[in-house]
Parts: sequence; structure tokens; C-alpha cells
Amino acid sequence: MLKLVKHGKIGRYELLHKIAAGGMAEIFLARQWGQGGFFRDVVIKRLFPHYAEHEHALRMFQDEARLLAELSHPNIPQVYDLGYADGYWYLAMEHVSGYTLADLCRTAAKGHKPMPLAVAMGIVSQVCMALHHAHERPDREGRALRIVHRDVTPQNIIISPDAVVKVLDFGVAQSSARVDTDAGAVRGTYAYMGPEQVRGRPLDKRADVFAVGVILYELTTGRRLFRGSDVEIMTAIVEREVPPPSRHIQNYPADLEEIVLTALQRDRSRRTPSAGHMALSLDQFCMRNGLVSGALVVSHYVRSVYPYERAHEKGMGIVQDELPPAGGAQVTPEELEAKLLAEELRALGQQARAAGARQRASTGDADVEELSVDELLVEEEDLPDDRRAAPASRAPDRLGLDAFDEDSDVKPVVLLSPKRKVQERKLDGAFMSDLERRLAEDPESSSGSGQS
Repeated sequence: MLKLVKHGKIGRYELLHKIAAGGMAEIFLARQWGQGGFFRDVVIKRLFPHYAEHEHALRMFQDEARLLAELSHPNIPQVYDLGYADGYWYLAMEHVSGYTLADLCRTAAKGHKPMPLAVAMGIVSQVCMALHHAHERPDREGRALRIVHRDVTPQNIIISPDAVVKVLDFGVAQSSARVDTDAGAVRGTYAYMGPEQVRGRPLDKRADVFAVGVILYELTTGRRLFRGSDVEIMTAIVEREVPPPSRHIQNYPADLEEIVLTALQRDRSRRTPSAGHMALSLDQFCMRNGLVSGALVVSHYVRSVYPYERAHEKGMGIVQDELPPAGGAQVTPEELEAKLLAEELRALGQQARAAGARQRASTGDADVEELSVDELLVEEEDLPDDRRAAPASRAPDRLGLDAFDEDSDVKPVVLLSPKRKVQERKLDGAFMSDLERRLAEDPESSSGSGQS
């Protein structure tokens, strides 16, 4: 059973526990309460109080909320609210239950479960689609937002057990909707920056493509691309050619190596032009090589690395327990299902009788054949002893289906909907003789197992 430690409230959100903390804000798992027993879990990003007095930091925090509100994509978390309460600026966002790509790789390495190539393709493809949406999204007036994430790293990619990949943290994103007062400042994580980002030059969406190329390189080779001190990493990014993945992995697919190295070109005019192009290249690679990289493949791998179940919160379930009958006896699921079926059939019977009465009243014709659904329901006590079901073993066979299966002489029965009685017509004798002959020759008809 999960025991949550409360951290107070902020506005209408109850803070359950802290998830992480950064340089400007801390992240909480929180619960939003509503009327009628409604609640849902959200993530609260709470700005540290001293940054509320810092105009630039506060504007960046608010810009992140406005940018996320303009985005609508399954691989980007939704933003629900931006507000100020109890002395804090906060941002309420979609809660994604899962694991960061960095944690997934780290745990898989410890458990000796290397990531299959199809899984890497599935994860990176979803990352590309999220970035492509952000890069190409216009604002409400149709003007290009020109969003560049600037910090695409394994720590900012989260994967749910159901294989939903989300790109997190647009806090340092560049956009035409955000005017930076410190133009030329280097923001992001050095090991995943493009050369132009390291040099502090103007950026476009190809900077994020470079970061995705680094991630794909690392996932498919199992080793870091840029390592060392910050100075060593920046020097390698700006001055050195990227070693081909085939140098580390024998039989590395040549067409995949071309995708990776094109995304990692130092000259961005020769780099993959967009995240959408990269996603398409990965899809084509999977098709050529017969790789299935869908959600089920990714989910199976994630669950094999993290074979854990969600912790239960006692008292927070919404499934209603079935009340026992007045006598105190417990009702089995089979008995409950049979009871509900009987109630539904009786309700249908009442509706049919009411419809028939309305039809007779409107037409003045009493010669309408009716079928009472109640007649199909045979109570347990009305059945012979040999057909009564043992109460602890199975539900009552109210429709006599077991007897139907056991009696090989019973022919299939077709139930027709109630219709007006029509004058009976005599069938042609030759037709009847031919029908009897065909039924006698059809072994499936005589066994009662024919299909209609």
C-alpha cells in the first residue's frame, strides 16, 4: 500500500510528494480535487520564491506555460494551469507515470538487458514527432512560433509502461514568442548541444535534430558520444568528426549509420533538415529491415526492465464493492452476472410489450404475435434436479444451453424477431423434397454444428 507524504497545498492542488528540484523550480506530484468525488493527479512545477522577484526568471517561467498551452500533441505533456497562490508561482501539468530514458538505460544496463534496435527506433521516432510538432506549430494568428527546445536529453524524455514517450521541460526553449534579454547565452546540456549552440550562435530546429542524433547514437551503440569535462565536450562537438557507430559495433546497419551521421553533421546545412525528416527516415529503415517498432514492442521491453506494479492507495479506488444480500450470503461473480442478465432481458421484454401495445393502439389490429422475454427465463427451482447447477461451481444454466450442447439430436434453432402473422403459404413439393435430400447429405446439419 502506498503511503503519500503530504507537502501542503498550493491553490486547489494538494502536494503529495516532491519528485525533483532544479535551479529555478521544484517539481511535485499533486492531486487536484473537484466536485462529486472528482480527482486527478497532476505535476506541479513551483518556482522558488526568490525568483518571483527576478523579472527575467519569472518571465521565462510564464513563457514556458504559454508555449506549452500552444502545443497539442500526444508526445508533449499538456499544461492545465498557470497561477500564483500561497506565495508561489506554479505551473500545473499532465502527470506522466513512467521512467526517464536515462533511468531506463541505466537500469537496463545493470540488469544486462540491452535495448533492442526496434525499441530504440520506436522511442526516437516518438521524440522526433514531438519535436516536429513543436518546431512547426504556429500561434493562434497563424504566425510561426519557431520553437527550439534546446535541451533534448535522455533526462528530459519520459516513457510510460504503455510506451507513450513524452518530451519534457520546455523551460529554456527558444521561440519567436519569447524575447531573450541575454541573446547569445549558452543554455542546455553540453553533451547534447549542436556546434552552433555551443558557439552561442542563432539556432533553428536543426539544433534539436543534432541532439536527437546524439541520443540515437548512444542508444544504438551503448556508449556515450561526448565525454569528459565541459571544455573537452565542447571542443569535441565543435572541432572533431563523429566516429562512425560501426567502429564500435560490428555489423552496424549501413543505412542506419547514414541516418545517424547525417543528423550529427557539424555543418547544419548538410544536417538532416528537420525532426520530421528524421522520423520518416527511421520508419523507412524499419520497413526495409522488417523491424516492428510499435508501442507493444516498446512496452514489452519497458515492462521487462521495470517489472513492478503500481503501488495501491487504500481508500482511493473508484470500483464499487457489490453489497451482499440481506441474508448475509456472498454473491459470486457468476451469480451476479446471471442476475444482471435476467434484469436486462426482463427490461427488454417490458419495452417490447409496451411497443406492441402502442402499435396495436395505433393500427387497431390485435393480430400481432408477441414474444415475452420472461418466458425465456427458467427459475432454478423450476428445473429438474439433474439440470440444477451446483451453487458453488457455476452459475445457473437459465437458458438450458448445457442440455443443448449434450443433445446431439437437437437441431439448430433460429430465433426470429416478432412479426405480424401472415397467411401460411404452401411450399412447392419438389422444393421440400430437394431440401430434405440436401439436409440428409450434409453431415454438419445432422450434428447440429452447421454455420449460418
